[in-house]
Amino acid sequence: MKKVSIFLGLACLLVSCESTNYVPAVTSQMATARKGQQVDLAMLREGRRLLVHRCIECHTLPLLWRYRTEDWPGIVDSMSHRSSLKPAEREAIVAYILAVRFAGH
Repeated sequence: MKKVSIFLGLACLLVSCESTNYVPAVTSQMATARKGQQVDLAMLREGRRLLVHRCIECHTLPLLWRYRTEDWPGIVDSMSHRSSLKPAEREAIVAYILAVRFAGH
């Protein structure tokens, strides 16, 4: 019984780590998910790459659904100086986050 409890505890820990750093892959549906706006797939891929590699330098990746859609541009902008993000890089990260949210992942 004790081994089962330890196993379940470790399994829960692993699942929570995975969900914290889960960043969905870019899909073609993401490019058309926003109402009437087409987003370039290359930009979304770059935004995902930057989110995964630059944001994790300071902290674990947040759940993309944790904050409201309208909050993300300010969140990314407020942290951009820490990771020396250029304006186009900030735009790519925000575009990716919003595309994930609108695509309903």
